Amino acid sequence: MIAKISLALNVLLAAAVVYLFTRLPVRTTQTAAESEQAGGSVFQTGDSVQAPIVAFVNGDSINEKYLFIVEKTKGLEAGMRKANSKVQAEYDKRQKEVEELMRYAQSKELPKDEQEIIQGRLMQLEEEMAQIEEREKGSLLKQESELQEELQKRVNSFLVDYTREKGIDYVLNYQEGVQLILYGNHSFDVTGDVLRGLNEAYGKEKEKQK
Repeated sequence: MIAKISLALNVLLAAAVVYLFTRLPVRTTQTAAESEQAGGSVFQTGDSVQAPIVAFVNGDSINEKYLFIVEKTKGLEAGMRKANSKVQAEYDKRQKEVEELMRYAQSKELPKDEQEIIQGRLMQLEEEMAQIEEREKGSLLKQESELQEELQKRVNSFLVDYTREKGIDYVLNYQEGVQLILYGNHSFDVTGDVLRGLNEAYGKEKEKQK
């Protein structure tokens, strides 16, 4: 029913980032944080210019070790098992009625109007099951979507402060199936820093809730 929540880069977003690096001019020596505070653009021409400062994170490591993802995914999986049990219980209850109706219909020759009543009830039972399954599935997908949105907000919020502190202009995402970066110098891999920061912030948040 559900997929694990994860840090993933949208394909269209990846294309936009590639376009940004291949078409826009390099920035001046003014830092991104300074330019943002001044309300100007970091992409300006001048005599003293330098390339943007780019770092990357390994999204697979974030997905495996960020405690928010680990814990919330377990919660989703538990919810899925509970939903499956509920759907199965409702199915078993209706399946019993279906079998009883079928046995009754096969036990003797029934008048046409009674056959139509039985047929109508069988169709009703089938519709009820479809509605129950769709309702449970919709509830799980809604929870997954909300958690995915919260994950993106948490990561983005952390990176805003982290990039300002480190003087980084862009943080790209590298993971299996999202090959925006074909090769990365490990000197620019900030996965460890980001992962530690995210988990520390999540741990402090949980402590406050106790």
